[in-house]
Amino acid sequence: MKGTKQAFSIFAAVGLAVTLPLSNNLPAVGLDTASAETKSSDEIVVKFSDKTSEKVRKSIHRAEKSNVLEQNESLDFDVVEVEGQSVEEAIAEYSDMENVEYAEPIIEYKASWTPDDPMYESDQYGPQNMSVPEVWDTTKGSSDTVVAVIDTGVQSDHPDLSGKVIEGYDFVDDDNDASDEQGHGTHVAGTIGAATNNGIGVAGVAPEVQIMPVRVLDANGSGTNESVANGITYAADNGAQVINLSLGGPQSSQVIEDAVEYAVSKGVLVVAAAGNESTSSPSYPAYYEGALSVAAVDANDTIADFSNYGDWVDVAAPGVDIISTELNGEYVKYSGTSMASPHVAGVAALLSSQGMAADEIRDSIQSSADQIDGTGDKWTYGRVNAAKAIGSDNGGDNGNGEEEETTQDDDNMSWYDWFYEWLNR
Repeated sequence: MKGTKQAFSIFAAVGLAVTLPLSNNLPAVGLDTASAETKSSDEIVVKFSDKTSEKVRKSIHRAEKSNVLEQNESLDFDVVEVEGQSVEEAIAEYSDMENVEYAEPIIEYKASWTPDDPMYESDQYGPQNMSVPEVWDTTKGSSDTVVAVIDTGVQSDHPDLSGKVIEGYDFVDDDNDASDEQGHGTHVAGTIGAATNNGIGVAGVAPEVQIMPVRVLDANGSGTNESVANGITYAADNGAQVINLSLGGPQSSQVIEDAVEYAVSKGVLVVAAAGNESTSSPSYPAYYEGALSVAAVDANDTIADFSNYGDWVDVAAPGVDIISTELNGEYVKYSGTSMASPHVAGVAALLSSQGMAADEIRDSIQSSADQIDGTGDKWTYGRVNAAKAIGSDNGGDNGNGEEEETTQDDDNMSWYDWFYEWLNR
């Protein structure tokens, strides 16, 4: 069962996979699998209790000789610069105060890939294995649906993403240009919403939705709990219906958990990669109750050897040898739960385009998943099945703003159609 961990534990980095470029002028890229460390910084995050006045806050910061650098109004936390003592000492002192809910260090996060060495040209199997093509006759998504890719940014002028990427924000450089300098976020975005039936590249799971790029990871694929929390709240406050988090590690952050809960309270579905350590130990933010956590399987529906697993993992999705968009207009294969998560985010976007609320989307994805080998042991519900989740014989908005009406004789209903109709009464 999902849960939370100690508020002040440090979020660890997750290893990243070597890329398999489909163009000879794209070098193989790999990110270090080093252990996570607190960012070398004099800054910490401080969250006061709700009834603490601004005057008291300033007094406490002044007594601690801390300078307030930034405030997140949505989650009500301060980022302060510590002077005259170590970060550890400052956290201990803040944590002992009755007006302080928690204090934690600035922590680095890393995007997740796993090595996949042989370079070869392969078919795109993810949408097919999740029965997405069966859904495209009903909906390819809607331009009113926004999926936030909280990652390394997105290359908005990639030929397969051009015209689909709306304005976002860069919390690394603190500006409105959320361009990708690493490639991970662009790959994630392509899996979710690359253009389809345009004669080039790959097909996104939800090709007619919009992508909101929120850059929280730098050119090395690293970011902090502060930037990730800011990214989540930004997306929730600016119209995203679905958030994809293809990042994380084995240490908890209270400010990230607060951000996930905030997004859920705003009616956003948060989808998160389960991590790539091949362990049942929790990975965050996927472990948090508010996140729909995703493990990775291969083209044969076998759990990937790198994928995390356990009763805290909700569903599985394709995550091995996934072809998608890359920087400079290229295409590349990556493996990782980072690649599985956007498959599920894409299905969630299709359901959102049908007018479903976040809790309904989550219930539909979970209850309709195919119970492949590993279900109940490696993850709770199964591998996502888009056609079952959307209920193709189910009346509703067809994704183009029109209502569909269907009638069906109860005697001729399939077991699934009967169950789906019963579930949604």
